[in-house]
Amino acid sequence: MSEPSGEERVSVYSDMSSECTVECPMCKGSAYLREALYEVPGVGRVLLTSLVCPRCGFRKSDMIPLQVRRRRRIYYRVESAEDLNARVVRSSVASVEIPELGISITPGAAGQFTVTNVEGILHLVKDAAKSAEVLEGERFGFAERVERLIREGGRFTVIIDDPWGISTIEPPEGSGSCKLIVEEVEGASEKS
Repeated sequence: MSEPSGEERVSVYSDMSSECTVECPMCKGSAYLREALYEVPGVGRVLLTSLVCPRCGFRKSDMIPLQVRRRRRIYYRVESAEDLNARVVRSSVASVEIPELGISITPGAAGQFTVTNVEGILHLVKDAAKSAEVLEGERFGFAERVERLIREGGRFTVIIDDPWGISTIEPPEGSGSCKLIVEEVEGASEKS
């Protein structure tokens, strides 16, 4: 990464981009912080940040929405292997739940804005289950159950609860809208 260069317009998609030097949170050396304002379809204006430390290799990037909406809950019913292809956009503060599997994923301080699909969420769950089995030194069979869902599909519900109101699930074309319910929740959203 080059030395910080101040503020500039980097592309037709970006309103502004700037770089500065900050202290690395890991090694306390000099790290480069780059920020850019973007307009993202379906999300609105966002601040993209990237922190890179050339000394220790630490990297962190995030997408922070600048336009927060009302809290939103999204319910998506998976009924076939094709439904695993539904596109999922999850904000860094949104939680994901799959009640049939007893799974609840809540973002921590290092939560990141994620663009994936339902299958990608299942892979995250499977990887976490495998890690837990390794740490516990036992096989619970849960990772295999999730792997079977990835290979064969199945029936379950993905619920995303987003205080910022920007997360979405987009079903594959032709799969029918009856599998998706989007609910706006009363009350003001709070930026975490």
